[in-house]
Amino acid sequence: MTSTLIYTSVCAFNDSKPNFELEIRNIRHIAILKNNYANITGFLLYFEKRFIQILEGEFEDVTSLYSTIRKDERHTNARIVWFSEHDQRQFESWSMDCSMQFITENCTELGVRLKFLNRFVAEAPVPHIMLRDLLVSVALEIQNKKEFPRPRLVA
Repeated sequence: MTSTLIYTSVCAFNDSKPNFELEIRNIRHIAILKNNYANITGFLLYFEKRFIQILEGEFEDVTSLYSTIRKDERHTNARIVWFSEHDQRQFESWSMDCSMQFITENCTELGVRLKFLNRFVAEAPVPHIMLRDLLVSVALEIQNKKEFPRPRLVA
């Protein structure tokens, strides 16, 4: 079984362009290393100072990673919005790495969806199944765009 954990948090670092890009590069670099080692897949969204992350993997790996994430000082108010188990993953191993790059480069086009998603997550309690479906559907829609970066295969 694959465990899926979705959490949201508020960015605690300065989101001025040079600082933001450096911090995001650091987050992506560490995430790639840790996620590959732990066989974690998922998707990372960021918009208007809010992170929303979908983590997929073995129960112990996902819960251990989330425990580490909660202690990270680059964000505050981390809270789980969904946890479940499924027969298969919905995201490829490269999706997490590519998601922030794509969102940063296409935030104008994605703005309405991300603004709605951000507001939906930040506000009063929402039925969790609806919230999970909304988060996953937006992430899958972004991942399935032809412009979404894919890893280049080295021959």
